[in-house]
Amino acid sequence: KIEDDRVVVPKLGPVRFYRYRALKGLVREVEIKRSAGRWYVCIACDLGEAPEKRPVRSVVGIDVGLNAFAVLSNGETYANPRFFRKAEAKLADRQRVLSRRRTGSARRGRSKLLVIRTHEHIANQRLDHARKVAKDVVSRFDLIAFEDLSIGNMTRGNFAKSINDAAWGQLIRCIQLKAEEAGAWAVPVDPHGTSQRCSRCGTVVRKELGDRIHSCGMCSLVLDRDHNAA
Repeated sequence: KIEDDRVVVPKLGPVRFYRYRALKGLVREVEIKRSAGRWYVCIACDLGEAPEKRPVRSVVGIDVGLNAFAVLSNGETYANPRFFRKAEAKLADRQRVLSRRRTGSARRGRSKLLVIRTHEHIANQRLDHARKVAKDVVSRFDLIAFEDLSIGNMTRGNFAKSINDAAWGQLIRCIQLKAEEAGAWAVPVDPHGTSQRCSRCGTVVRKELGDRIHSCGMCSLVLDRDHNAA
């Protein structure tokens, strides 16, 4: 159980923890885990029924990509931070050091911990970025439409590392959770043809993967490819 800034652990007693935000609802489950040499307490709370869905007065479509992390149908763009790519050199250095350490030695243990913490830091950066983008979108729009992508199948090709680094699935999950909490709508749509079809007149405009501009010969609409898809 939780008592102020302490968690009461069976056979151990009250242990102080850092509460970075106030608890809401009724505590249902407490999990204590160790990750990268640090201890964490995860608290699951029952918040009751989800709020009623609010009236739809503002709608936005969102298209995820690699050039830009996400593009909204109103033309706004969220940059792709590429956290893994930026940390790749540091991670490679630490992995090389680890490979030279003798198995079972204390120095190998410390080197292994540095590699684990580098991976953990990248994962935390991705999650924090996805939550901030989701919070911003949900706070401004009542209905968010996103592509119902089969991301698992997309990570088997040449762009697997970049797609995993972008973490589209994490963004979509965050949007769904934030929308549920705020009473907004998060609606998946069929992704088939969104990049090829003109968003103004519906004409199919064939594009190769490297074509970044949508130019419709029927209605003369010229847009960035991702903006048109959104």
